[in-house]
Amino acid sequence: MTDVADRTEHGAEHPAEPDASDSTVGIRGRKIARWGAVAVLAAVGVVAIVLSIGYGLGTGTRPGPGLWPFIAAVLMLGSTVVVAITDTLEDYEPWGKESVRTLVALASLVVFAVLFTLLGFTVPAILLMLLWLRMFGQMRWATAVPLAVVGAVALFMLFDVLLGVPMPRDLLMTPLTSWM
Repeated sequence: MTDVADRTEHGAEHPAEPDASDSTVGIRGRKIARWGAVAVLAAVGVVAIVLSIGYGLGTGTRPGPGLWPFIAAVLMLGSTVVVAITDTLEDYEPWGKESVRTLVALASLVVFAVLFTLLGFTVPAILLMLLWLRMFGQMRWATAVPLAVVGAVALFMLFDVLLGVPMPRDLLMTPLTSWM
């Protein structure tokens, strides 16, 4: 009889209740995620402000190329302050597969920016669209490849040819559009 009483007393016959420390691990992870997000957003905002000032803000009647990036960066930094003050821990999910996908998406944007300066717009845009259509859209190759190619060419034509936005020399499109 004492054997049964000992097992019941120590919880051998009952499922173990969650330890209080398990819930603190989740809360600690969410706090880290929250403040990590705030730190990253603030750092990106500050860097964007500094870079946009470097491009030149211009004047009220003649805005410079850094004005809109400056305004966007200030808004981003302001939004970060609002997030830091008002956000709750329930808004953050624990680290998981979706978190890794988000990091891959951010890393792909950095790779796009580097390749953009080296190869022009279309090749990096095709690669980025392929990655995103396959990873996030879960499209088959037969659908993703034509969409990425047509999308990249259409965006190049819109910005470079129709709107006249200056872009670096493009590996694919510059030879094709030099007659225009």
